Order: sequence, then C-alpha cells, then structure tokens
Amino acid sequence: MAAAKRQLFKLFRVSRKLALLSGGFLFVLGASGTAALVFAPANMIPGFQEETRGHCKTVYQSEFRRGKEKRLIAVISGNDLDPKDRVKTGLRVARHLSETINPDLVIVQVADHRGPATRAELRGSAIGAEIVYAPVPTRSLAVSQPWEVRYVNTVPTSAGYYFGKRVDMPQADIEALAHEIELIEGCDGDLVDEDAKAVAAGGHGEPAKPAGH
Repeated sequence: MAAAKRQLFKLFRVSRKLALLSGGFLFVLGASGTAALVFAPANMIPGFQEETRGHCKTVYQSEFRRGKEKRLIAVISGNDLDPKDRVKTGLRVARHLSETINPDLVIVQVADHRGPATRAELRGSAIGAEIVYAPVPTRSLAVSQPWEVRYVNTVPTSAGYYFGKRVDMPQADIEALAHEIELIEGCDGDLVDEDAKAVAAGGHGEPAKPAGH
C-alpha cells in the first residue's frame, strides 16, 4: 500500500510541473478590456534558483540623437526566468542609465544569458522585455508618459529564446513594480568584466522589437 502511494505521489509531481509550465500569466477581466497582470511566483518555476535572480550584463549600449533629443539604447542579458523579475531588472537598469547619463529617452532591452550574444541576432524572439523610460515625457517625441514596458509572457527556452504572447504593461502596474526596486544600479556583470560592455559610438539604428511586436 505504501509503495502504491509513493508511485501516485510521483505522478502528481510530474503533472504539477506540466501544469505550471503550461499555465498563463495574463487574465482578461470583464467586457471593459481591463487586464490584470498575474505573475507566477519565480520559485514555482522548475529549475529556478532564488540566488540567481537579478544578475545581468551589458551586451550593447549606444547613445544617439533624434532631432534635439538625446537617446540611449542598451541591450542587457540576464538570468531572470520569471517575467516580473525580467521587467524589474530592466526598470532598474533604465533608471540607473537615466540618472548617470541623463538622456531624454532610455530604451533597455532584456535578453537571456543563454541566448544570442551579437547585436545582429539580438532581435525578435531573442528579446524578452523592452523598457522605455522618459524622465520628462515632454522632452521626447517618442512617448507621452514616463514608462512603456512590453514583455513576452513566458520563461526563456534552454537556448535563450522567448516564444509566447507579448504583453503591454499598464502604467499603474509599471509604477507599482518600480516601487519594489530597493536599489537603483547597473548590471553587476559589467563591474566584474568591463570588456563585456560593447559600446558603439554614434549608433543610429532603431532598437529591435520583442517577439510579437
């Protein structure tokens, strides 16, 4: 009898993991179209390790101008699995770049550390989140509010790609998530290895868009 119970428990564990992997994060409520963002806790994702959350490294960074605007784009690679943590890392880095470089517009794109590492490949499904930040929105023609956040609502594959639905995050949810950030700082990987930061002078290309954009 005990052996049968153990076998049944093993089957339950497998089905539970499958359910977590196949579960969605976005639920649409009511006819008004209001979206409630529900993130699965990171520690519920198989293979997640609490101590690895929030690490990142700059892959590409460039300052450029659009008319009178000073803009900055940075692509960072990180190891956040949970979409909420991926967005928080991007928000943190966007604030850091804004406060240290003072551009009118900051664009931070978040890739997975196991994914592509060259600028040409960092687009489409290689980008898991995009954060746009304008400290003073009236100084930029690109936005009408301080934050814009888009992310792919899935965990990355083992090869570092994101295949899932793209979500545009409401302003109120962005601000609530930003308030959870305790320390505004750049990528810790840049402090360890400064050569990892590929900074192109005078870049003029448009940023890549997350999958599904």
